Amino acid sequence: MSSVFIRKRSKNYIVYLEYLDKETNKKKQKHMGSYPLKRDASRRLNEVKEEIYKEELLLPNEMKMEEFILDFLEKYKINLSITTYKVYLRICKKYIIPLLGDIKLSDIRPIHVQNYVDDLVGILTPQTIRIHLNILNLAFKRAYRLKLIKENVVQFVEVPKNKKFKNEIYNAEDMRILLEKCHKTPLELPIIIASGLGLRISEIMGLTWNNIDFNDFTITVEKITVRDEGKVILKEPKTESSVRTISAPKEIILMLKQLKKERLAAKLKGEKQHRELIFYDKNLEPIAPDVISKKFKYFLEVNNLKHIRFHDLRHSHVTMLIDAKVPLKVISERVGHSSVNTTLNIYSHALKEMDQEASDKISNVLFSNERKMG
Repeated sequence: MSSVFIRKRSKNYIVYLEYLDKETNKKKQKHMGSYPLKRDASRRLNEVKEEIYKEELLLPNEMKMEEFILDFLEKYKINLSITTYKVYLRICKKYIIPLLGDIKLSDIRPIHVQNYVDDLVGILTPQTIRIHLNILNLAFKRAYRLKLIKENVVQFVEVPKNKKFKNEIYNAEDMRILLEKCHKTPLELPIIIASGLGLRISEIMGLTWNNIDFNDFTITVEKITVRDEGKVILKEPKTESSVRTISAPKEIILMLKQLKKERLAAKLKGEKQHRELIFYDKNLEPIAPDVISKKFKYFLEVNNLKHIRFHDLRHSHVTMLIDAKVPLKVISERVGHSSVNTTLNIYSHALKEMDQEASDKISNVLFSNERKMG
């Protein structure tokens, strides 16, 4: 059992946490903050008591990284999607605990985390290592806030740099050939929606008939499909910006309208269908994104088309919008990015070409042929 109290030392009021060290079976004290005013110390006293009551405060001298990281993740999972939580838990069990789990939380230093990162370089991509560091950063932020550690050691770690990755995309001619090849195939509509609206695979598979407004020619994204415990389920997107209503080309709406008519005719003949979903498998269950990815990859191989990921149809869509001079804010909102900065970071290569084009145009406006240099 632990307790918290205030003791005056010289001119300051110090908050102490007293607890039983399981290793020595003796009572120990932990300094939880020093304050010149008693009311500030009292406020801190109540904070610590609240943490003990609400969150079963773990005690630093007896706590190892394994215990702390699992405790943190269990309490933090309310802020994560099912998929993200499972990824974080797998990373903790496969990497963080085996490499850092035996170190006491109070003994953790920047060198421990730096060695952890260095050991993973060459095994995992820089982007994946950043996910590991994000987990540790969130955990140590909590530990620091609870005064369990003196500093967040992650802030001192040198992070591996991401290599600039240019997404593979289809240009207008590639897209024309793709649409020609996929005509009248099961992949035609998913391909057209991804190319024409820039939706993610999970968003396409999560579409229901209620999401289609046949009068206003709009489509609303409000559900996605994910794998959970061996099943494919529908859930809300993980960010608010992903929930959106966007205008759709009338050709796409008309294709959906035709599909709905065909489904109704089949239903009248006794064919079983999903009550809401537009896309579903033979068992009337939602379809996982990876299933479509694999089918798309096979489709490209069979038709001898340039290899891209299904997700790259989304990148192709955005690049076409940039080339068409659509404002970045509009593009960002259409594809469900959390901010324009996300769009800028992902599509910097396309924007650089626009920058050069802008330079050429201002040159034509400001300078006559006689005054141009070179």
